[in-house]
This record gives sequence, C-alpha cells and structure tokens, in this order.
Amino acid sequence: MSFTPLFPGMLLDAADRFAQDHAATQDFAETDPIREMGWACTVVPEESGGVGGTLADLASIVEGLATHGLHLPVVETCAVAPILLQAAAPEASARWLEAVCEGSAKIAPLTALSASLDDIAVQAKQLDIGCELTGVVQGVDVSLAATHYLVPAVLQGTGEAAIFLVDKERIPAPTTTYRTMEGRRGADFRLEHLREPALACIARGAEAQRALVQADNAALLLTATDTVAALATLIQQTVNHLKERRQFGVTLSSFQVLRHRTADMYVRYLGAKGLLMHAFQEYDSDAADLRRTLRLMKVALAETARTCAESAIQMHGGMGVSEEVLATRLAQRLLASEFRYGDRLTHAARLLAPQPTFPGVHHERQP
Repeated sequence: MSFTPLFPGMLLDAADRFAQDHAATQDFAETDPIREMGWACTVVPEESGGVGGTLADLASIVEGLATHGLHLPVVETCAVAPILLQAAAPEASARWLEAVCEGSAKIAPLTALSASLDDIAVQAKQLDIGCELTGVVQGVDVSLAATHYLVPAVLQGTGEAAIFLVDKERIPAPTTTYRTMEGRRGADFRLEHLREPALACIARGAEAQRALVQADNAALLLTATDTVAALATLIQQTVNHLKERRQFGVTLSSFQVLRHRTADMYVRYLGAKGLLMHAFQEYDSDAADLRRTLRLMKVALAETARTCAESAIQMHGGMGVSEEVLATRLAQRLLASEFRYGDRLTHAARLLAPQPTFPGVHHERQP
C-alpha cells in the first residue's frame, strides 16, 4: 500500500514535525501555536503583510497535523477568518489583516462547526446608530484565545447577509463549554440584544454573502483534506496492528477476512484522495459547478470516513475503544468530520433543492 503526501513541501514538513513534538498535547489554551508558527498569514495577501499563499499551502499544514491526530483550529483561524475579513472595505480589510499577521489581533469566526457558514443563526436588527444582534450559536471552536469575533448575521427586514467584527469583551460568556468528539474545545453562545455601532458591520449584502460562500468552500476543502490525511494514517495504523497482534498462534494479518477488509479500506481511501484532488482542481480553476462538486465530495467522503472508522475500531478489538491508541483518535476525528460545515444529509438535501443566486456567486446546477 502506498500513501504519498497529498500536498508535499516545506509547510507539510514543518506541520508534521510540530505535530510529532506535540502529539500528547491537546490543550493549547495558554499558547498560540498557529500564530507562533506564522500559519495565520498563509493566505493573507502580501500587500496586507501576509505570505500570499494558496489554499493548497494551507492544506499542507492541515495534512501534517491530521496525520498525527493533533487538533488546532487551522481552518477557522487561517482560512475562514481571513477570507471574511477580505470582504471589508479595502482600508479596513488591510488594517485588520496586518493586525492578524502581526499578532496584535486574534480573530476567530463565531460560527457553528456543524453548520455551513451561509446557514446563519444570528439576526441583526438595524437601529439608528448601529445594529442589535440576537441569536444562539452552538458548537463554536474556542480552542485558542481570541481578541475579536467575526459574527455573520441576517439583517431583519431586508434578509441580507452581514458580517460584524465584534470585540471579544463585548461577547457574553459561553452558556456552556465542552470537549467535542475529536478533542476540540467547544462552546455555545447566546447573544441577546447585543448592540454594536454601524462601523462593526464590515460587509453586507452580496459582498458578505460572497465571502461566506468562499469561506465555506475553503472550509469544506480543508476539512476534506483533514479527512483524507487522517484516513491514510488510520489504515497504516490498522495494517501495523494486524501485523503485530497474534491470535491462535498466528498474526491477525494472516486472516483472509481481515486482509480483505483492509484492502476495502485502501480502495476507499484511493477514491477519497481522487475526489479531493479533483475538488482542488475545480477550486483553482473557479469552476462554475464548484459548489456542487464540494457538496458531492462531502457526501461521498462522509460515508467513506464512517465505514473505514468503524472497520478500524473493530479490527483493533478492545484497543479500538481506548483513546490512548492513535487509531482510535483518528477514527473519532473521521466520525466528527462528517458533521463539520454541514453533515452529508444537509448537503444531499441542498443538492436536490434550488439554491438562491447571489451576484458574483456561482450557483449549483441541479443534478
């Protein structure tokens, strides 16, 4: 079985080494490794103080971390937040992006991990001197400290999308915090009549909607990268386990049924890898059917990930339910990824339903 890197290069090597060194660390509340490593600047344009890299560069980092089962909110901090910030007016966008790269601002999206970014949970009521935000946002990643939050909202009366940049000090404390299946620190927030000045709204209308769709596309691609990278390591871990464990005087790898099951996992992995590479090609070429392609990929990868995760757990036997085993943590990661940025049923339903068309945003063609 061959497992070549998805996105080889120096970024992958750096992320891989970092993940190896911190494999036993799951809580980075007191540090900020994403900014210390400079990853927050990856896709920020050079004129705004960033690296001016591509989404594939960011995918290298995601791959390196996923291979060792290490969680950091790279998707949210390094992709979603910068893309949403670029929807602001040029001067404001450049100022905030420079602050992100300098480390003086730590900006994170106040969005649900389980929902698409254009599935907005907050309502904004327009006032004479600003807006009033109300809504419940569940499942926000709070693994790293933030100084500001980007809050998508729907403007009452017009139905337009808007993006607000809110100081963390003005955001109420979470109603509850918890550990998610794959080890993230999650939290639920309730905004009740939170008043913000007009300047807090950095984008609205078609521009805000376009940014939300672009950020969601990036999040889906990077989550898929995480899935395929974790899947590769999971299969390797399973193969090693079958070669090392013995039963009835022989190694488990000598049992034909287990060999066939492992081969099935590998074939599914190859299919998942092909889907991911095709989706990146569509993204790079700004294909008209990109949104549809990403939804189809999400549906297919979710089924593959769940099937392979369950198979790996079963073939590990009793060890498959211990979080001390890397394969178990990777299986949890794969199961959780199905629900990141919309589960497969949600995306399947949207594939079958007409989608609204926004200026400058590619809409999905119906199958």
